[in-house]
Amino acid sequence: MKLSPFWLAVVPGCLGVAFLANSEVAHGAPYWAFTVLGICLLAAIRWRPHSWFYTFTAVFFVLGCWLKLSVHHYFNYPYAEPTGAFSGMDHEWADYYALASTLGLALLTARVMVIAFGREDDARALGMLAKRAVTGLQWSGLVLVALLFYALNNLAGFFITGVEAKVNLPFGLNAPFAFMALIGFAVVVSIFLARDVSSRQALDSRALLAVLTIASIASVSMASRAAIVMQAMPMLIAATYVQLYRQRKPFSLRPFVFFSVFLTAVLVVVSIYRITLFSGSSTNNTELVGFYALESVLLIFDRWIGAEALMVAVSEPTKAIGLTFQLLQENAAIGNDAIYQLLAGSRYEFLQGLVFLTLPGYFAVIGLSGSLVFSFFATLTMALLGALYERFVSSLLYRQDVAVAVISAALANALAQLSFPRLLVPFVFQMTALVVLLHFWLKPAPGHACGRTELKI
Repeated sequence: MKLSPFWLAVVPGCLGVAFLANSEVAHGAPYWAFTVLGICLLAAIRWRPHSWFYTFTAVFFVLGCWLKLSVHHYFNYPYAEPTGAFSGMDHEWADYYALASTLGLALLTARVMVIAFGREDDARALGMLAKRAVTGLQWSGLVLVALLFYALNNLAGFFITGVEAKVNLPFGLNAPFAFMALIGFAVVVSIFLARDVSSRQALDSRALLAVLTIASIASVSMASRAAIVMQAMPMLIAATYVQLYRQRKPFSLRPFVFFSVFLTAVLVVVSIYRITLFSGSSTNNTELVGFYALESVLLIFDRWIGAEALMVAVSEPTKAIGLTFQLLQENAAIGNDAIYQLLAGSRYEFLQGLVFLTLPGYFAVIGLSGSLVFSFFATLTMALLGALYERFVSSLLYRQDVAVAVISAALANALAQLSFPRLLVPFVFQMTALVVLLHFWLKPAPGHACGRTELKI
């Protein structure tokens, strides 16, 4: 029997990392139990019916709460974010593994419930677009529009990492512009990619280069090293999934090799931009360049939210369910004086025109309740609502995997990177409004089958 890459690479890789990590800290059974749970969370990605929201939620959880922790266990270097009152005592580590395992078990339970009470939607395989592929001229036009839009975003500062808006529009119009820069434009691009992959039954080189170019432009415009990952990677993964499982085409590493090249270039350019933007310095400052270079290399482990937030939660003496509800109601305008910033011992200070925050994610917001039972059911509810939202989006977008994957990844990322929970409401509202608009844009042409739609461009 032919073994899948999961059993050939992922499981041995996780166990190998766990063995090295535990050899340094000797946390024993609690750590190994959490490791096995992480493997189970990843294994559940492959269960049917497939869920993009669960896929990215589980991956972010494992990256942020297990892999980051394991790497720090082995190499024993400082965490990127503050850890509150956490001192590394044995009882604190026991509480960490208990809380992390509770959240992970809730995610896995939600996955089982969705499978048990859901059903595989055969019509999803019909989620294809028109027969005509996207032409090279159309891709070029889309890249040009992206260049103009993200140039405007950079000039006006609608969404630049850590930078307050330079232009404040009336009627709250900054919010939709910021949303479109962050993820909305990528959702539109994913619609074009979905059409192209469905038509060609493969990921075309022109489509690949266009997607990576647009995501790179977005990253530079927003001074965000993560944007290219959060925008392009879900598209490439979903396009590969469609090619592999929908059209039965062979797997190819080419998209991910190209992605690695573009990512490396973006890390260099954005790091140089951030040195100028945040520090008012230049590449002549070798110490600062060295700092950004090391930080960029470590992003593969330290970028993900989770471990530090859980440490803050388990070590906070005032944790209570009431504290969680205070976090849920907190006004984002309070900024650096917010509750979590104080509890975590955030090192960020208010700087004129710049805003940097330590992010709690849902990990700390829920974990600061101090109750494992509450944490389990709150995470379970969150995961089930996310699964329902994915189905809602999938039905409106005629079950196009590429677009659904991008939206699901954005929602999972928004939950993992919560700064203020109240900001999740306008984010979901704007995403829903965009999906509804795209639904009417993709409305089936007269005479077409229900699952096949025309893209009007």
